[in-house]
Amino acid sequence: MAVLHIVRNSAFNDNKLNLCLSLLSAKDTLFLMDDGVYNVAHPKLIRRLHEFKVFAVQDHLAARGVRSEEQAIVMAELKDLVEQSEKADKVITWQ
Repeated sequence: MAVLHIVRNSAFNDNKLNLCLSLLSAKDTLFLMDDGVYNVAHPKLIRRLHEFKVFAVQDHLAARGVRSEEQAIVMAELKDLVEQSEKADKVITWQ
């Protein structure tokens, strides 16, 4: 079962990313949006980027002045979130 995990909070402020990472499998997708885009720089996520697909909303990164140098993080638009939602068997939002 493929699960889409949407993370909307920064792991620098709470533990939602840690909880999410504890459940992610290779079939799953992680989508970062809102303040969740700050997680592109979080060490726990960076160490696990090769394990699953990660998207970050480009406009949300730009609005917060955040850049990602990680090639494994796919820059996305909100339409990509809709596409990923349709592909997933289940969607979990962490906020």
